Amino acid sequence: MNILLLPVSLPVVAALLALIVPARARRVLLAATLAIIFLFSIWLLAGGGGSEPFTLLATVFAQESGINFLSFALQPVGRIALFAFTLALSLGLLFGLQTASATEQAISLLALAAASGIALADNFLTFLFFWELLTVSSVLLIYLKGTTHAVRMAYRVFFLQLLGGLSLTVGIILHYHVSGSFALTAPAAGLPFFLFGIGMKAAFLPFCVWVFWGYPAASHTASVLLAALCTKAGVYGLARILPPSDFLAMMGALMAIIAVSYALLQHNLRRLLSVHIVSQVGYMVAGIGLGAHGGLDGALLHMVNNMLYKSLLFMCAGAVLQATGTEDLHRLSSPPEEESGIPLWRKMPLVFAGALVGALAIAGTPLFNGYVSKHLIKHAAHGIQPVEFFLLAASVGTALSFMKFIWFGFIRGRARVIQRPAPAMLLAILITAAGCLCFGVYPQAAAGLLPQHTSLHVYDTTGVLMALLLIGIALILFILGKDVLIRGIHAPEWVTAAVRRSGRILKAVGVGIVYTVQATVGGVQNLLRRLATFFYRIYFRLFQQVDYRPGKSEFFHFVNFTNLDFDILLVLVIFGSLAIWNMIATIEVKIIYTSPF
Repeated sequence: MNILLLPVSLPVVAALLALIVPARARRVLLAATLAIIFLFSIWLLAGGGGSEPFTLLATVFAQESGINFLSFALQPVGRIALFAFTLALSLGLLFGLQTASATEQAISLLALAAASGIALADNFLTFLFFWELLTVSSVLLIYLKGTTHAVRMAYRVFFLQLLGGLSLTVGIILHYHVSGSFALTAPAAGLPFFLFGIGMKAAFLPFCVWVFWGYPAASHTASVLLAALCTKAGVYGLARILPPSDFLAMMGALMAIIAVSYALLQHNLRRLLSVHIVSQVGYMVAGIGLGAHGGLDGALLHMVNNMLYKSLLFMCAGAVLQATGTEDLHRLSSPPEEESGIPLWRKMPLVFAGALVGALAIAGTPLFNGYVSKHLIKHAAHGIQPVEFFLLAASVGTALSFMKFIWFGFIRGRARVIQRPAPAMLLAILITAAGCLCFGVYPQAAAGLLPQHTSLHVYDTTGVLMALLLIGIALILFILGKDVLIRGIHAPEWVTAAVRRSGRILKAVGVGIVYTVQATVGGVQNLLRRLATFFYRIYFRLFQQVDYRPGKSEFFHFVNFTNLDFDILLVLVIFGSLAIWNMIATIEVKIIYTSPF
């Protein structure tokens, strides 16, 4: 077996064993598996792996038709994606090593295999198989939380992801119909279906709501893995399959600015991070859309960096949730009197250090990995409006959001620590934070992964000053408006009273309109029922006359139906009429009016 299939095959075997072995053996097995996968990612970073395609389970049909259902190859874009998946997911598995359930760990391993299969797929059939496997496994990670809310959110996410998968399938069929090949290339037909299908997983606007639904609803260990999975697989799909376009550039810029504006309003740690996933994916989508001048390399490198610092931030949020029992910034910064005292950053110094590194990285601070990839994307967007302006504004919003994250979560946080984070959690936070620093201080370490071989000499005066300027603007805004960020904006009392009065008036008018519409609809329904009954009687009497009765038919005496089983025809038509009549008679129109006030 080709060594490149290691991250696909090993997690599947480990997942099956994890469900049957005792807890202690399961942790040893999982630790060995993630250590091997981590070393595999380092091997890729060092340049390991060939590019020759290979197949698994080649059949006679595959040889005769040229259609291989499991065909793999390590393409340049796939190499960096495979590195990102294996590195981030091995660290995410380490984070949940001591606390996640056996089922969750097994599903997490399947998700790793699915993501690796997507990165290695060499044709659309293989790509689609692992694409749907990733959908199922990621939804199960949400579902396994077991709460009513988590189950409901899992079903919502599953529905939207199935829509995306169906659209992608239609696109692949149209492509095959025109090109006669399942080769993983730019679509020869069905481009809108590819855009919708891949864009759903990449959290395009307005379909990004599944990220807000699913990620915060999962367990704190599963959230770390989800942060590195679905949306990044969507980004890889865009980079691997779709050509650069103005549509992608503009979509990415809008995702970045709109999502970061929404993130500023969040007070739940993991929900804030989930909303920011959409914003950060927006940078990647914009870079893919720009394509030239390092845009694609910037997007793919930002995918790697984002998977590191976003996983790190989710780890820290999960550690806070486990330690304090809450992830609400209001409760963390304003706990009951008996819980006040030592700030949270002093109680959990390693978690705070990891959160600070993640916040500095996502804000694009020099010497952290987020700066490197953002620099490439901003350089590609230079002079292209309004894409450049939206990305710069989103950078300010991102820095502002994570000043709020750090200040109210750790510095002002006074919540009582109920349970200390497990050692595996702290080790995962430490290693991931080190990765954010390493790729920031020495970005050339990732140079061999970039498909376009863009130069990573990014620490020029202009780039550093621009990054510091954006962070400085965010700092000034935070100092001036930090109370508004945590408490929200409250309108004057007279405005609130006027809105309430207007709401009551609108509600009264609305109820009157609803009653009028309901009465009208009821009248129409009665009319339809009467018409149905009338036509049914006409049909019945007509066929009574048409039915041949020797010596009795008068008007239709010249029509002879003796050679037909006329009664069968009569029964069919009567039953058809009955079905139509019953359908109309049972129509119910319901209009529900809900006042927003």
